[in-house]
Amino acid sequence: MKRLPLVSVLALVAVVLAACTGGTPRTTAANASTTGTPRALRDITFMAGFKPQANLAFVAAYVAQDKGYFADEGLRVAIKHAAGQDEHLKLLLAKEIQFTTATGAQAVLRYADNLPVRAVALWGQRGDQGYVARADSGIKGPADFKGHTVGIKSGVVPAELQAMLAGAGLSQSDVKLQGVGFDPRVFVQGAVDIYPVFLSNEPYAIRKTGTNITVFDPADYGVSTLGLTYLAHADTVRDDPALVRAFDRATIRGAQFAIDHPDEAVQITLKYAEGADPGQQRYLLDTDIAAAKRMDGIGRASASQWQALQTTLTKYGVLTKPVNANAAWYGAAVDSLYDAQGKLK
Repeated sequence: MKRLPLVSVLALVAVVLAACTGGTPRTTAANASTTGTPRALRDITFMAGFKPQANLAFVAAYVAQDKGYFADEGLRVAIKHAAGQDEHLKLLLAKEIQFTTATGAQAVLRYADNLPVRAVALWGQRGDQGYVARADSGIKGPADFKGHTVGIKSGVVPAELQAMLAGAGLSQSDVKLQGVGFDPRVFVQGAVDIYPVFLSNEPYAIRKTGTNITVFDPADYGVSTLGLTYLAHADTVRDDPALVRAFDRATIRGAQFAIDHPDEAVQITLKYAEGADPGQQRYLLDTDIAAAKRMDGIGRASASQWQALQTTLTKYGVLTKPVNANAAWYGAAVDSLYDAQGKLK
């Protein structure tokens, strides 16, 4: 029997391995040594702060996992989802996970409570909290809220609502506040006139019932809000900024892929959110993408944005005293990923 040359045998083995792994392995500076030998990946955990769904902050990680962007940065990431009761925050503080999500306001409030957390990427350049009214109600803007029943979900009057009312020359006493929980059927069935929503998905769900609505986004009325961030432990930011940069870069690449290929990004999301309505997931993703875009690169933020948020939170009693909100933000890692034209390096 004629023997194959050693070079041919090695080439055949490489072809078989590539077929088994779904393609030719990539060798990059991040996942290989200078000799071309794959190096060990660093194990970390990302825990999304809610169930699987197409929030851009979640999708960015799903896509980074699916497309190998984490591996390109030398990371092997376990993606998990919080079960409630601030599980993700507790695990972050215990350093059992490395990254999670929180709104900009939550990041500031936790910093104000002296918790060692820092926001390291800002996905929502505007907040995700808004309000809806029936399209035929005659309610066309915050000034029309007067005398109507307004739902609140948590028992605390949100700063966004107070600011919207103030901008229209109204106060809490001009509306009828009512606790509504998290079931939009309360609104659909007419128990309240104005209902608080997560702008990225609940308007879709309400319209799906056949209810025509008008949506009110506080940012459209001059209210300073910020959406979801990635949150890291302050020790990670101080001691391992390279990890923050690697995670930010991989997920920003994932987000850019989602922007360019939203249908495929939704299909990747459905691997995690089994049984979810693809149409609602696409609506959520499109809404989040629109809220995330900025000229100098997604994921970034300015000191003035954080200061404006702090001012709103303090003015309406959510913060009991002013804090340096910008200190809750670590932007050096994400800023370093972009060139002067706002292009990802």
